[in-house]
Amino acid sequence: MIQAHISVSTQPNEVGPVAVLEFWVQALISQHLWYREQPILFLMDHLCKAAFQLMQEDCIQKLLYQQHKNALGYHCDRSLLSSLVSWIVAGNITPSFVEGLATPTQVWFAWTVLNMESIFEEDSQLRRVIEGELVINSAFTPDQALKKAQTQLKLPIVPSLQRLLIYRWAHQALVTPSDHPLLPLIWQKFFLLYLHRPGPQYGLPIDGCIGRRFFQSPAHINLLKEMKRRLTEVADFHHAASKALRVPAEGSEGLPESHSGTPGYLTSPELHKELVRLFNVYILWLEDENFQKGDTYIPSLPKHYDIHRLAKVMQNQQDLWMEYLNMERIYHEFQETVGLWTQAKLESHSTPCSLSVQLDFTDPLLAKERVLSNLRKHEAPQPPLALHPTKPPVPVISSAVLLSQKDATQLVCTDLNLLQQQARTAALRESQQVALDGELLDTMPKQYVNREEQTTLHLECRGSSGKKCQGAAVVTVQFEGMHKNEAISQQLHVLRKEVKQLQAEAAKPPSLNIVEAAVHAENLITALVNAYKLQPTPGIQKVGISLFFTIVDYVSDETQRHPPTRQFFTSCIEILGQVFISGIKSECRKVLETILKNSRLCSLLSPFFTPNAAPAEFIQLYEQVVKFLSEDNSDMIFMLLTKFDLKQWLSATKPPLSDRTRLLESIHLALTAWGLEPDEDILMPFNLFCKHWTYLLLYQFPDQYSDILRLLMQSSAEQLLSPECWKATLRALGCCAPSCQQGAASTEGAVLPSSSDALLSDKQVMETIQWLSDFFYKLRLSKMDFKSFGLFSKWSPYMADVKTFLGYLVKRLIDLEMTCLAQDPTASRKTVLKSLHSVIIQLFKPWILVLEDNESSQQRHYPWLESDTVVASSIVQLFTDCIDSLHESFKDKLLPGDAGALWLHLMHYCEACTAPKMPEFILYAFHSTYRKLPWKDLHPDQMLMEAFFKVERGSPKSCFLFLGSVLCEVNWVSVLSDAWNSSPHPETRSMIVCLLFMMILLAKEVQLVDQTDSPLLSLLGQTSSLSWHLVDIVSYQSVLSYFSSHYPPSIILAKESYAELIMKLLKVSAGLSIPTDSQKHLDAVPKCQAFTHQMVQFLSTLEQNGKITLAVLEQEMSKLLDDIIVFNPPDMDSQTRHMALSSLFMEVLMMMNNATIPTAEFLRGSIRTWIGQKMHGLVVLPLLTAACQSLASVRHMAETTEACITAYFKESPLNQNSGWGPILVSLQVPELTMEEFLQECLTLGSYLTLYVYLLQCLNSEQTLRNEMKVLLILSKWLEQVYPSSVEEEAKLFLWWHQVLQLSLIQTEQNDSVLTESVIRILLLVQSRQNLVAEERLSSGILGAIGFGRKSPLSNRFRVVARSMAAFLSVQVPMEDQIRLRPGSELHLTPKAQQSLPLLFSYYEERNNQNSGVKECFSFLPLKRGMETVSAMILCHLSDGFGRNLCTSCLLADLTTFSLTLGST
Repeated sequence: MIQAHISVSTQPNEVGPVAVLEFWVQALISQHLWYREQPILFLMDHLCKAAFQLMQEDCIQKLLYQQHKNALGYHCDRSLLSSLVSWIVAGNITPSFVEGLATPTQVWFAWTVLNMESIFEEDSQLRRVIEGELVINSAFTPDQALKKAQTQLKLPIVPSLQRLLIYRWAHQALVTPSDHPLLPLIWQKFFLLYLHRPGPQYGLPIDGCIGRRFFQSPAHINLLKEMKRRLTEVADFHHAASKALRVPAEGSEGLPESHSGTPGYLTSPELHKELVRLFNVYILWLEDENFQKGDTYIPSLPKHYDIHRLAKVMQNQQDLWMEYLNMERIYHEFQETVGLWTQAKLESHSTPCSLSVQLDFTDPLLAKERVLSNLRKHEAPQPPLALHPTKPPVPVISSAVLLSQKDATQLVCTDLNLLQQQARTAALRESQQVALDGELLDTMPKQYVNREEQTTLHLECRGSSGKKCQGAAVVTVQFEGMHKNEAISQQLHVLRKEVKQLQAEAAKPPSLNIVEAAVHAENLITALVNAYKLQPTPGIQKVGISLFFTIVDYVSDETQRHPPTRQFFTSCIEILGQVFISGIKSECRKVLETILKNSRLCSLLSPFFTPNAAPAEFIQLYEQVVKFLSEDNSDMIFMLLTKFDLKQWLSATKPPLSDRTRLLESIHLALTAWGLEPDEDILMPFNLFCKHWTYLLLYQFPDQYSDILRLLMQSSAEQLLSPECWKATLRALGCCAPSCQQGAASTEGAVLPSSSDALLSDKQVMETIQWLSDFFYKLRLSKMDFKSFGLFSKWSPYMADVKTFLGYLVKRLIDLEMTCLAQDPTASRKTVLKSLHSVIIQLFKPWILVLEDNESSQQRHYPWLESDTVVASSIVQLFTDCIDSLHESFKDKLLPGDAGALWLHLMHYCEACTAPKMPEFILYAFHSTYRKLPWKDLHPDQMLMEAFFKVERGSPKSCFLFLGSVLCEVNWVSVLSDAWNSSPHPETRSMIVCLLFMMILLAKEVQLVDQTDSPLLSLLGQTSSLSWHLVDIVSYQSVLSYFSSHYPPSIILAKESYAELIMKLLKVSAGLSIPTDSQKHLDAVPKCQAFTHQMVQFLSTLEQNGKITLAVLEQEMSKLLDDIIVFNPPDMDSQTRHMALSSLFMEVLMMMNNATIPTAEFLRGSIRTWIGQKMHGLVVLPLLTAACQSLASVRHMAETTEACITAYFKESPLNQNSGWGPILVSLQVPELTMEEFLQECLTLGSYLTLYVYLLQCLNSEQTLRNEMKVLLILSKWLEQVYPSSVEEEAKLFLWWHQVLQLSLIQTEQNDSVLTESVIRILLLVQSRQNLVAEERLSSGILGAIGFGRKSPLSNRFRVVARSMAAFLSVQVPMEDQIRLRPGSELHLTPKAQQSLPLLFSYYEERNNQNSGVKECFSFLPLKRGMETVSAMILCHLSDGFGRNLCTSCLLADLTTFSLTLGST
């Protein structure tokens, strides 16, 4: 009624719809709590719907806006007091006309109310302030921002968080039915708030959207998830609806349609498709977090984001997207409602026949009158029907119809219309049934609800133990009780009633006209088929074809959903198709076009599609199928493809190359249409295309080989092809492994050869490799993406198959060349190897090498990104395998010294892969793979070693380590075998030096030393097996220079194996160790000197830094000295050898000059000890010379020279003493510090050194004057010395002997002056001998009175000194007289007469003391010495000192006596 009222008001000269709408709205909302009454809400919903249709929503919103303000307390309207109270009791939920979070039934009313509340939220500035607080205070929650806004705006009622419009629109969007026209606009309203950018409103830069800030709590996060799920459901609904005639949705507004009995309005599929796209866009907007972060540039987004609408939303443009609103449906429903009211009104106005007489229905006597009265109410009876001749229930088919295409078509269309209408009715009934069932399922859970209740119980107290109760206990119980919703129950009752009514209608049998139509159509088809079989004529065939397509046109979703109709149509189409369509050339295209136009007919019509029947149109038909490719029709494409028998078409028609190329392009287009990863749903048609692809490849091979290879590569470069295309192609070419071949389908007929046959000829293999090399190289430099990221960024999905193909080609290429070499022995193996290596490099160059642009040669393009390392490593492994195969093939076919595959590979690596800025992840891939090659077979040469040193100087560290590790695995003993020849090649000498350099360079690298089974340690262990004698001094010094600058001094102390081995290497290469062969070292002496100098330098550095103990220092120095002792320079005379060893000793002794004073003193003692233990004879002479030339301290020099001279005369089985001559030559007294040196020797007791010095003085000038000078020096020294040890006592005998000898020479001159000087010297010596012979010291006060300390000198020395003093006292009786002639009379002075008895008494006393038990081994030498002295004395003083001895005899005896004493 209301709708009719509104409809009338829109007519001309009426009041207009606004007045009518305001009238009814005011009438309805004037009721108390009207928004809680379902009837009123139902009417308001229809009023809002009508207002929306007429675009007059403002009039309703204005009335609701005023009442909403009153409810919120903006006016003191007492009639809304109850609303305010209920708002407070309900938990501070702001009052709204839409109670709860949303309403699923009154959507039009909810739309109007929420728009009105949105206007209020804008007017009150509530949303603006809340968003401002959230923007300014990033830590604020929406609840905090709401409270801040209430304080700022001073609102009379604090709005609740749930009533914010962003949440209201979200909840309403969740519950609105999927097919409701307003649903797209409700979601639009939500996204206007969710994707709002409030920044510019507050002077802030445009940042992210504010919506996510309202959804931070767990409940709101779950709400977002529900919204995303709901959007997906709605999109799926419209997707299904776009394919079906009618798909019911939950809560569908279809009840009026079911009551009216007329078919409802159906939404167009196009609108459904647009809605699918829109809701998918909504899903993207809701999922994309980048919008909330503010870092999204909208124009750069993909197309499916609908950036134009997104920009409008973010710019807060409020225009509704009316293009997504089904206004036709709204208008249809409006008119339908008006029509219902008009019909009801007309029925109510029909008045029944009034009775003129009112009868008493209780009176039995008036029964007859009552019957007659009732009969008069009906019409008079009609006469019986006239009889007509009966017609057959089904019209007879005339033979003329079978020849007329038009008549037959019209005849069958009449029957098909009835059958189609029956199917539509059944489909509509089915849809209604589904809708009712869905509504029942949605409504049932709402029938019962739990509500909180409270009741008071009185618990009676009976008392106990005589105690009385104060009364019953009052207990208040709160619980949730079950309550039945009567409205829902009534709704369920109505729904069940409708379901029963619908089921009853469905159970009714079909009408007779439906049966007649089916039988009539079947008779027509049967008659036509029988006639054609009896006599096939073109006329009947045309009629049959026409009927076939006519029936096909009547097939629809409804006919397919209704089983009886579907069965009938299917039978008719099968009969007509088998007889009139299948195998007919002219109908192939039309059948295909029909299928493509309506994909639902594919399963019905595809059995009659026979493209091989039209070979001329085969390619065109195939192209038509390809054009309709999509993921949605994969089943249709598969069914159609199965009808193309490509193998039979090729063998039967033998098409030219141009036609096959055209078909190949079409197949390629189909394969690329499904992209890199075809879905599982389309795998079946995809596999058919792959099979057709291989059929064309193998037919008259290699006609299509180049085209297929080109298409395969070009499409793969853009990731347009699936890897399965590669596998199919490789299987066809026979490039796969046997396991791969087993997975391929077996080939039929003669089109495909057996897998064992190699399709590609040798020439084709060469051409393929060259073409692939050029293609990939150009592709690598074609785009900036390939330049920057390499090929793997696009080719990674195909790499497994690309590796298979490349590996197959390289293997074929190597086999080909090996076969040619076997057939042509004169061919150069070396040339062939270089050519093969170059071809392989060019093939893999675009994949794994750094490239440079021709345009900008300075820019280097690296082969892959770090993220592609796994895939890239596999191609590097393939490249390595190819090099290994090349090496194995040519290993035994090259001459010794020829550059092998490993040499070529390593040189290429040094040239192409060792740039300074090469990324480490690329190098790691190379190194980890290249290490697996058999490097023990490598034969390095000078060029390779120079490349290695160049890498060490300017390449990444990892390159140097890799090359070093590789070169350590080489069999260097074999490489340097020429070094053992008598005349090695110059290159061999260079290689020896390079190897030494290499080992020194590598030994400092911890990575090489610490790795398991280190090849470096193994190589260092072979030091003694290598020929280091060819290393020259210049190279060795360079090695030591590097060693000094790159190794810590502590390496000489390290106990690690590598440190010991490297020290051994330096020593052996210097020639300092004991030679194990007869080879002579070049520059052995300077190399050993350089090595010793370096060791001393390291030891000095350690000592100065305090990093070495004295004991270790002594040990290391002893090692150096020991090495020098055993050093035997080759081909040298004794003097040169002496100087060579002396130079080595000088280097060691220099350590004492550089050391600190305590260390130097310690080393002085260590050297003396070492000399005493290790040296004797002539070996000591180089050290003696070195000590005189190198030691800076005269004290150290004096002690060292004394120790050397002492060691020279040490007894040894191998010592052949050559006398004093070598000592005189070796000792070199420093001229600048001679006096200091001589004085230090006197102080330290270096009597032998002084004695040698005196001998040198005598040898330097053999004159009486010089000898007298020496005699005076010696007498002076004798006055200063006092022996402090037994060794020093014995050394004085040499001095005494020299005094007597020189005195004899001087006296023989018969010069009185000289004789006087000699007598004075002899008397001085005698006095000194008497002094040292005393038993007690005479120094000091006690010594002066005879009570001094006991003499520290030995008894033997004192006996000899006393004996010699006595002898001299006899020979020099007076200060001016000396016994010169033998046999002259002895004149004993009183002093001599006193000394002789004392000597004999001393002898007798000592002899008695040493006899008997007291005699021991220690006194035996003394006893023998005393006996010797006594015998000599008695010999010269026999006959009671009466024997006359000449002076010369005396001196001769004294000389012999002194020598005897010296020997003892």
